[in-house]
Amino acid sequence: MKYEEETVEMESIMISESEDEMEIDASDLELKRISEKYRNRIERRNKFIRVFTVISTFVLLLSLGAFTLSNLSRHAKESKEPVPSVPAHPAFGIMRSKYLSTYNATMYVFKHRKTQAEFMAFVPKDEKQDKVFGISFRTKPTSNNGVAHILEHSVLAGSKKYPAKDPFVILLKGSLHTFLNAMTYNDRTVYPVASRNKKDFFNLMSVYLDAVFAPKCVTKEGEWILRQEGWRYDVNDADELEIKGVVYSEMKGVFSNPISLMSRNVDKFLFPDNTYFFDSGGEPDAIPNLTQLEFVDFYNRHYHPTNSQSFVSGTVEDVIQAMELIDDYMKEYDYNPQLKESSEIRFQKKKYAHHLYQSLPYPVQKLDETQGQHMLTITWLLNDSHLHQMKMLAWYALDYLLVGTSSSPLMKRLFESGLGSSVIGNGLSGGLMQNTFAIGMKGILASNISQVEDLILQILRDIKRDGFSDDEITAALNSLEFQLREVQSGSNPAGIDVFLNALTTWNYDRLPEDAIVFDEALDLLLTTVQEQGSNFFTRMIQSDLLNNNHRVHMELHPSETIAAETIEKEKNKVKLFQNSLSQDGYNKIKDTSQELKDIQNKDDPVEVIESIPSLELSDIDRFNVEYDIDITENIFGTSTILTKNVVSGSSGIVYIDVGIDISSLGFNNVEVLPFLVAMMTENDTVRRTRSDINNFIGINTGGIDIDLKLIALQDTEQADHIATANKKMRSFLFFRGKCTAQNVGKTLELIRDLAEGSLPVTQEKAIQILEAKIASFESSVTSNGHSYSVMRMHARYNPMSLIDERLRGITQLQSLKKMLDRAQNSWDTFETRIKHVIESFSHMSSAETILNLTGDSDTLEGIQTFVETFITSLNNGSNRPPLPNFFKSDHPWIIKASQVMGKYAPVRNEGISISSRVSYVGKGGRIFDEGEIISGGLCAPLQFLRKGFLWDTVRAKNGAYGVMSSLDSTDGFLYMVSYRDPQLIKTIEAYTEAEQYIKNQIELKSITKNAIKAAIIGCIADIDGSTLPPRDIGWLSFLRYVSGSTKRRRQRWRDGVLAADVSNFETFKNKLGRWNRNSTVAVVAPLAAIEEASVGQNGLSFEIVEL
Repeated sequence: MKYEEETVEMESIMISESEDEMEIDASDLELKRISEKYRNRIERRNKFIRVFTVISTFVLLLSLGAFTLSNLSRHAKESKEPVPSVPAHPAFGIMRSKYLSTYNATMYVFKHRKTQAEFMAFVPKDEKQDKVFGISFRTKPTSNNGVAHILEHSVLAGSKKYPAKDPFVILLKGSLHTFLNAMTYNDRTVYPVASRNKKDFFNLMSVYLDAVFAPKCVTKEGEWILRQEGWRYDVNDADELEIKGVVYSEMKGVFSNPISLMSRNVDKFLFPDNTYFFDSGGEPDAIPNLTQLEFVDFYNRHYHPTNSQSFVSGTVEDVIQAMELIDDYMKEYDYNPQLKESSEIRFQKKKYAHHLYQSLPYPVQKLDETQGQHMLTITWLLNDSHLHQMKMLAWYALDYLLVGTSSSPLMKRLFESGLGSSVIGNGLSGGLMQNTFAIGMKGILASNISQVEDLILQILRDIKRDGFSDDEITAALNSLEFQLREVQSGSNPAGIDVFLNALTTWNYDRLPEDAIVFDEALDLLLTTVQEQGSNFFTRMIQSDLLNNNHRVHMELHPSETIAAETIEKEKNKVKLFQNSLSQDGYNKIKDTSQELKDIQNKDDPVEVIESIPSLELSDIDRFNVEYDIDITENIFGTSTILTKNVVSGSSGIVYIDVGIDISSLGFNNVEVLPFLVAMMTENDTVRRTRSDINNFIGINTGGIDIDLKLIALQDTEQADHIATANKKMRSFLFFRGKCTAQNVGKTLELIRDLAEGSLPVTQEKAIQILEAKIASFESSVTSNGHSYSVMRMHARYNPMSLIDERLRGITQLQSLKKMLDRAQNSWDTFETRIKHVIESFSHMSSAETILNLTGDSDTLEGIQTFVETFITSLNNGSNRPPLPNFFKSDHPWIIKASQVMGKYAPVRNEGISISSRVSYVGKGGRIFDEGEIISGGLCAPLQFLRKGFLWDTVRAKNGAYGVMSSLDSTDGFLYMVSYRDPQLIKTIEAYTEAEQYIKNQIELKSITKNAIKAAIIGCIADIDGSTLPPRDIGWLSFLRYVSGSTKRRRQRWRDGVLAADVSNFETFKNKLGRWNRNSTVAVVAPLAAIEEASVGQNGLSFEIVEL
């Protein structure tokens, strides 16, 4: 689903988690699962080549006059490498195969003989890669009732072979999955899973196949599932009807995001005649129109093998076994060409003689005509027939040229215009049959709307006239090289990305390999641009944008009343319906509501739960996955530390992490650091202009990121996790780059220039950056309120978390607003402050710099000279005081933070008010005293709680979209937080009842050996994760070293997890008792919901925080 909203990332909760914190915290995986469900239409700036992140590649470089191939091989071409023995099965006929050297894998495409369903097998030479299965159905919405999305949820709620209420959750609880999800796109629904364990993989595959081909939700017995997952009338404590449902709550949250609201409404006007007109996720007003009859009919018309594409990545043996399992289901069906034809996606033809202009209201808490609150985007429909592969790649290159960097002309001129606070839209959106290009601004004054429209088109005309320089084109194509070359650069298992990318053509009856093999297209692009140069791209601007009237100019204007009006409209609609009911009609709804509650409250029989295939503890590796790291202190006779990580599969790329200690910066200036990091992507240096910097990065590297990192330190002599006050930490500014071996020297040179030579931006630019960050923060709070809730709570209990919240939380948003005022009204003072912060790292002394390198052994060996030149040229730091041993001494920021905790983070309940139709409800506090051992055995009861009671109560019964809980293994802080929650008090009550729930389960002897086993396996899955890409291996090893995380402690933690028994549940119950007495609440919610939760017998006292 092409949803535009802030990506849901729990990572923002902590600036830097220790490696061991990541072991116990599964909430990041849960939120990753949630966020993966959507694909944004209006992408962020860093989305370049999102669809093609795993496509096979050439390496191309453009010199000033001509293209030349680098010394890197063209990976996508067919190779003479021997292919493995061909997987075969009598039910499948092979259509074609190809060896792809980029992935070091062989691709096979088969057709199921009886149903004509296509099946793709992907066999990598590295048998240690995650095993992946996926099946996709082309789903074609014809209304906004969200039936495709609700089906995606519902088919996983029990099936013929596995009739448990929620096999999906049982799998979440107790499998070694490295990916477990389902996603609804605009025109397809996808069910992918992955595991590193073969037995577990086929367990997952079996459950998923039964779910999609024999779901309980389309039977009479399973009619309750639509009411739980989609929508239902429920009766509240006042005997009033209200609408609940998981998807219903989810979509209320989606439509609370103004950018998402804009994107969805753009689609209605951009695609008036095809299925993209409809919202496959569902509009909240339309979801309650969905009936069980329509629900079943949609399933029958779409969930059929003929209308499917399936995929397996694994060994030849895995593929053959998977084919057998797939055929077990598909052989029960016949070929149905009519069904396939009826689901075909038709092109929306470009038909507008003049562009369309639309204006819609969006909710704000307070109107302020002096502050720009309007938004505008212009969105073009780019194609009304299939794009040639070369044209698609050309569009990705043009997207980079227009908006790929801060100095790209369309991005730069809009940002510097002063007409809005930030640029939105950010260019090309692909992945569907028809592609779009969107650009605009938010934070616009009403009087400037037409100026923004005119400026966008004028900039495009100017670019058409002036063209692009050779350096700009070189940078775009080199960036394309890296996007194509890094086969696994994200967090997904490699096979997952191959499958999802293949669907971008496969779903439209085109060859799946057309989305992963691009050798001829790149050759053609190379030749064409060599011949035509900049004119090739400027002609695209003229034909596809300037001469293209099939575009929508969409304005959002602010409204103080629309949020309350929408809520009131919903209440009145429900009230009107209730008043129209007879007593019998009302009683029937009440009985149906109670029936659902009875089903939800009733545990599945033991034999039903045990019918779901599971692992034994003997199937689990007793030892952690460990990575070697080479550490050299005082390298080359300097005070610098050099760490190296030798990995395979890096394709000759070197990953560079340069960290500079910034502990010398005064605590009062710490709040400026996030602004500074943003500024350093926009500013000049002493040696280079920003345009030169961006071109240099594009031509010579695969990108350079600047990150602020706080790292909690652990006592290396302790074998166990000991609860501390988190007073030992390191603070770094990291420059993280990637490049080929021959460009390592240039990359290190640029990093040094950025660190030592950064100049403050102008007053005008500083104001623009601050306005953009404020706008981004405000949007993020509405979409990711759970993160801000947790940060706010954690800040009350230890000083490092206080610093974290000041840098990434609500306090940072408040600080940014104060900085904006100073930049506008006291520029000289603010500029002096910026210079002072830059001085904290610009010395780049040898003792305060650490260098981490990751790559294959030959590549790392070949860059030794570049590395030595860089390190030996650093300032020896003789005029600077030596760094303290931060394992022994409190960090200076920690000392200050400890002094101000009571004032700036008092232990109290807070309500952070936002304009939204849903809430994010958190409760948190410490459950360990300082010095207590935190055992890995507690992971099991926490897993049992969050994937049991919390999921069943907060999500299934109360209608929240998600609920998470995590224990911080450094200080013993426990939180529970909900996501897109229609409730507030009921959710807090559920958190409080968790203690009693665990107590009851112990007394009833419901915590069986199998329940504990499942919880243990779920914990191990969170610890082990998927096979990491090269860059992540190097970064994880490095963080383990810097933080003091030892192999002994990690293994001790794993041993504790594996040894968990009912005594750990007893301990956890007692800890929850303490938690209930000492914890506090932070909710991010509509003001009306906070106020309502403050009254009555169970009301809480909230300190209201207004943004």
